[in-house]
Amino acid sequence: MNKLINKTLFYFISIAILLLVISAPLFYYMMERLYLEDVNESILIRKDEFKLNHLPTLTFNDIANFNRFNRDVQILGDTISPIQDQISLQYFWDKVPNESEPYQVLYTRIYIQNEHYWLMVRMNLVESEDLIKTLTGLYLTILFILLVVLFLIISVVSKKLWSPFYDTLEKIDDFNLEQSLFPQFSKTKTEEFKQLNSGLEKLIKQNLDAYKTQKEFTENASHELQTPLAVFRSKLDVLLQEPGLTENQATIISSLYDACSRLARINKNLLLLSKIENQYFTEKTEVNVVKLLQESIPYFNEQAQAKNLKIVPDIAHSELVILANKGLIEILINNLLLNAIRHNYQNGKVQIEIKLNQLIISNTGSPDPLDLNKLFKRFSKTSENAHSSGLGLAIIYEICEMHGWKVNYQFLDRSHTFSVTF
Repeated sequence: MNKLINKTLFYFISIAILLLVISAPLFYYMMERLYLEDVNESILIRKDEFKLNHLPTLTFNDIANFNRFNRDVQILGDTISPIQDQISLQYFWDKVPNESEPYQVLYTRIYIQNEHYWLMVRMNLVESEDLIKTLTGLYLTILFILLVVLFLIISVVSKKLWSPFYDTLEKIDDFNLEQSLFPQFSKTKTEEFKQLNSGLEKLIKQNLDAYKTQKEFTENASHELQTPLAVFRSKLDVLLQEPGLTENQATIISSLYDACSRLARINKNLLLLSKIENQYFTEKTEVNVVKLLQESIPYFNEQAQAKNLKIVPDIAHSELVILANKGLIEILINNLLLNAIRHNYQNGKVQIEIKLNQLIISNTGSPDPLDLNKLFKRFSKTSENAHSSGLGLAIIYEICEMHGWKVNYQFLDRSHTFSVTF
């Protein structure tokens, strides 16, 4: 209902219904007035015809016969006191329908053989009411049909007129900055849509150029940093092996070595993210997730033993084969396991499960849930662990985005649970 075309049609229908509501009583009033004028004119004509054709030859003895054969033109005695020569509305009892019916009535003074009488000329309005109601019903029916036809025409025309706009919306909705595919908007002769498409093309081009420059800088910077970092680490290795180092000097060099190692991990992860975003890993094969887990878990036993962690892989009777880049799925599994071990506490537990098309890894750890707004963002560290680069979960998220998978986090029963739906 919130679509622009629907709002346009809603306002049109609302205005049309309002006009219909206003015009129907007005039409009825105008028809009734015109009909009354016509009835009054007919009454005056009957009066003039009576005076011209009947009154000159009428005698006193003819009055009874005249009244007998003329239902709506009557000669009445001088016993009544009506308003002379003024048409008014009166009700008379009608024996046929056995009810009072409305009439337009005119009384005028006449003389028969020098005697004073009243001529009453009347016309029944029941037929006029039926006629007016019929005409009003016909008017409303025609108006309703016209309204429906206009609605259908406007719907078709509006869809055709607005089709370039909705095509542009669809192209913008499908546009992915990371894919660097420039959307091709439909050609249109409507000036406003041409300006809209032109403005969007200019904006997208600027963003694509900026994004490309940023990615190239990240990739180049990460690549160029590898050599000096390797040299720096090798020099630190040499220094650590120098004889005569004091305890304080050894501590400082060891701290520098740890910082260098962390910087190297960050650089490696940034380079990996850049490659993922640049669609570097395009090759996909069938990967047995259960087999890959069974091969990966032993590599983390040493880290798990350092915290006396219990790894519980509930995957022996499971089966899950997916189409993916094997190298990236290995990185995803390793990062999930490393995250579960690194952010665990002493004597904790890591639970690994396969359910249908889901990989679920749960671990004990912080008693508080993690911040979902920061969880998968780069360098948004969810703990104070010095070995964490702040990029592990961001890499997991990007791998899932690339393959069209969904990664989810929940905090249930004091356990941090990450699930990947393939």
